[in-house]
Amino acid sequence: MSHNFGVVAALRDAPDVVIVVFTLLTQLGDFWWYLSVLTLAYAFAGVHPRLRGERVRERVAFVIAVALGALAVTYLLKLAVTHSRPPGAETARDLAWLPPSLDPVWRSLATSDSYSLPSGHATGSAAIYGAIALVSRWGSRRLRYGGAAALVALIALSRVVIGVHYLGDVLAGLAVGGGYLAVVWFATRGRRVKRAFSIALAVALVGMFATLTPETAAIAGATLAGRITWTIVGGRLPAFSTRTEGVVTAVAALAGAVLAGGTAFVGDASVVALFIAAAGGITLILTSPLATERLLG
Repeated sequence: MSHNFGVVAALRDAPDVVIVVFTLLTQLGDFWWYLSVLTLAYAFAGVHPRLRGERVRERVAFVIAVALGALAVTYLLKLAVTHSRPPGAETARDLAWLPPSLDPVWRSLATSDSYSLPSGHATGSAAIYGAIALVSRWGSRRLRYGGAAALVALIALSRVVIGVHYLGDVLAGLAVGGGYLAVVWFATRGRRVKRAFSIALAVALVGMFATLTPETAAIAGATLAGRITWTIVGGRLPAFSTRTEGVVTAVAALAGAVLAGGTAFVGDASVVALFIAAAGGITLILTSPLATERLLG
C-alpha cells in the first residue's frame, strides 16, 4: 500500500523492550482511558480548591462531548473506507520472559482488529488532548499545547511501532481528529457544551444510519443522552463539593463509565440494548454531581 512507506516492516525487528513500552504508551489513546480520566475529573471538579466552580465541570463535559464526537467520526470513516490493517496486526509478539498468566492481557493490549483507516487512537488523541489543552487553565499556553502535541505524536507513533497501523493511517487520524476539534471549537468556543454534543450526535446519527452496527448504535445512544442530559443539568451543577461528595460522585460516575464503555466488549447484545446501555452510562456520568448533592444534601 502506498501509505505504508515501509515503516511497519522496518519496525518488525525492534527489541522487545521497545514494543512493550509503546504497547503501554498506546493505552493512553484508548477510549477506556479517556472515559475513565474524564469521568474522574468531572466527579472531583468541585472538590479541590483550584478545581471549584461550575465552569470546571462544564469544560470537562465539553471534552467528553469532543471525545464522543471523535469516536463517531472514527467509526463513520472506518466503515466507509473499510481498509485492512497491516499483516500480523491481530497477532502479538511472543515474549518468552512473560509469565503465561499474563499472556492473554498482553495479547489484548498489543493487537487490534477491525478496520484500519483512520487510526482511532490518533484521531481520538488529537481531538481530546487538543481539547484539554484548549480548555485547561493549568500552566502556560505554550506548555499545554507543546505537551499535548508531544503526547499525541507519541500515541500516534506507538500504533505504527506495535504494528497495528500503517503510517498513513495515523497521519490521516491526526488530520481527522485535529480537523474535528477545529470545527467544534469554532462552533462552540469551548463554552457551548450542548452544541458540542449536538455536533457529536449529528455525526453519530449519520454513522448509525449509514451502517448499523453495535458500535455505531452505542455511540448514537451516548451522544443523544449527552445532548438531552446536558440540556437538563447544564447550569444546575454544584460548584462546590466535599471530599465525601466527590467520592460518592466518582463511584456513581465510574459506574456510568463502565456501563457506557463496556458496550465495546459485549459481543452478542442487540443494537437496541447497546444503544440504551451507552445512553444510560453517559446520563449517569453527567447527572452524578447533582444526584450526589440531592442524596447527601
